[in-house]
Amino acid sequence: MSKMLPLVELQNVDTQLRDINELLGDLPKKVDKLRSEEEELINDVETGKSRLKEIELSLNKAEHKMADLKQKIDKLKDQLSLVTSNKQYDALTQEIEYLKVELDEVETADLEDEEEKESLSKDLEEKEENLESLSKDLSSRRVKLEELMSESAESKSALEKTRQEKISFIDESILSRYDRVSAARDGLAVVKLEGNSCGGCGFVVPPQDVADIRDKDNYYTCDICSRFIYFFKK
Repeated sequence: MSKMLPLVELQNVDTQLRDINELLGDLPKKVDKLRSEEEELINDVETGKSRLKEIELSLNKAEHKMADLKQKIDKLKDQLSLVTSNKQYDALTQEIEYLKVELDEVETADLEDEEEKESLSKDLEEKEENLESLSKDLSSRRVKLEELMSESAESKSALEKTRQEKISFIDESILSRYDRVSAARDGLAVVKLEGNSCGGCGFVVPPQDVADIRDKDNYYTCDICSRFIYFFKK
């Protein structure tokens, strides 16, 4: 068997495996990114709904508190006409003012809660719409990814098995060099001699080396790109 043949066949297998991976493209990464965004939105919506419940509870308490304070103020005002001394009048007036201050504080807090509720409700509505849209997009991409993976799984499995068979015919030092060049040259480590030039980078190979590549069954690498160069006679 030719020394270069297993290496050439390995390159062909790796090219096919690379094509399968490119077919999937960055879809797996996009699916993962959308999944993370979906989880973040779900958490935001759940946190928002939890906060909305807290606000509703606070508003309900404030409503009862304000009603209670107003009732107390009205009762004290009614008592003003019944007092018989300035001391009692001053005491009632002071108590009324104290309750008014407390009422003002509760009303201010209530207003702030109402504003937060309105803002949060709008934000939640927007996020829920985004979540619905994102979930549909994610579902669609998941289906597409599963279809592509299913279609390519059988071919990929067969190619990986073939790859192991090809590797068994290649010396470890040559295979190690192949792997390094493949990683550095975008997956292309073995190229054909094109005329007198390297089929990878176009470097013009010296005449004697061209003759050796054509006539001798040996490993030859390009002086420029380090790719293995081969030539098979028809």
